[in-house]
Amino acid sequence: MIIARYILKEHIGPFLLALAVLSFVLIMNRVFELVDLIIGKGLDVKTVLEVFVLSLPFILAVTVPMAVLVAALMAFGRLSQDWEIVALKTSGVNMMRILSPILLASILLSMGMVYFNNHILPESNHRVKNLLIDIAQKKPTLKIKEGVFIQAFKGFDTFIRKIDQKTQEIHDIVIYEINKDVFRTIIAGQGEIFTSPEGGMIEILLLDGEIHELLQGDWWRYRRLKFQRHRLRIPVENEWSRQERTYRGDRELSARDMKKKVDEIRISIQERKERMKVLEDPKKRELERRAILSKEREINRYLVEIHKKYSIPFSSFAFLLIGAPLGIAMRRGGMGVGFGIALLFFVLYYIALVVGEELADRKLVLPLLAMWTPNLLLSLIGGYLLYHIGQEKPFRWWKRKGRP
Repeated sequence: MIIARYILKEHIGPFLLALAVLSFVLIMNRVFELVDLIIGKGLDVKTVLEVFVLSLPFILAVTVPMAVLVAALMAFGRLSQDWEIVALKTSGVNMMRILSPILLASILLSMGMVYFNNHILPESNHRVKNLLIDIAQKKPTLKIKEGVFIQAFKGFDTFIRKIDQKTQEIHDIVIYEINKDVFRTIIAGQGEIFTSPEGGMIEILLLDGEIHELLQGDWWRYRRLKFQRHRLRIPVENEWSRQERTYRGDRELSARDMKKKVDEIRISIQERKERMKVLEDPKKRELERRAILSKEREINRYLVEIHKKYSIPFSSFAFLLIGAPLGIAMRRGGMGVGFGIALLFFVLYYIALVVGEELADRKLVLPLLAMWTPNLLLSLIGGYLLYHIGQEKPFRWWKRKGRP
């Protein structure tokens, strides 16, 4: 028990430190977006903080397994560097006894993350999506993006090629306005966009442009106007209210809810297959076949998300099997070494995960195989490394470099 507590204690500090650093790195991009929401878009701090807090569960779902690997590299590297691993072995303590407490802790952590991914994460994803939709609907300036046509304002389709976020200057603007009387296209090379001081209005100041108008009901009447300065005042709602939406995407559902969706889709597929048997028109049969194929891909997409809710949490166990022997072999417990080696395995793991997800979505491999193969490969590599450490056999590549 004393050894178990000591090994666990050695991991707690590095784990929490790695979790904080990794979460901070991943959330920095989100922080800049949130600062822009406060300064550039005029949202109150309370709402922005709510978006921030609701974004944390998604980040934690990714960083917890990463932190396990970093902690194992740092903790076992420090124990090996100070010859404590050698002292434990000399005292008759084998590797499995040294590893068993942290292996058990990783399994418990993985089980906790499964619960987290099935209950807390879907709800936070749903709430943050609803919140962002409500904000975008009531604060249309949030939806303005460069280089795409958007309906940021009611009755207007807007295209802006470039936006200077510091000066609010806009360039290469095309605005389509449609009402019951006229089709109007406004083109300008540059301008500015800002909220009117009295509120409730978005003002767009356009410079050196043209207005093209076509009257509805009288297609022969076309008019073109040139201007040096043209100001648009568009009413918007600055106050916004919360709405609860029942629709949930796959990342807003638990594994149980997605299984229900899969069962419903399978029933629909079976009904379409029965319908195909009595269809004589080849075109209609082809349409049914394509609909069935689309439904099957939808099933695969849900199955991928279901397995992902379990495979990613249990990657903590696989990462530990990798980190423990590598830390012992390297005999270095610094954070730089831990993060450096861990980064390599993170990249390889998530590349394998993304590739597997794409193959499963295309029905080229089974979702179960696609999502669990990265964990299996890591576990096999970790088992190989543990065997050599347990047998006190040096790694061949390590020996060639003249390492002890």
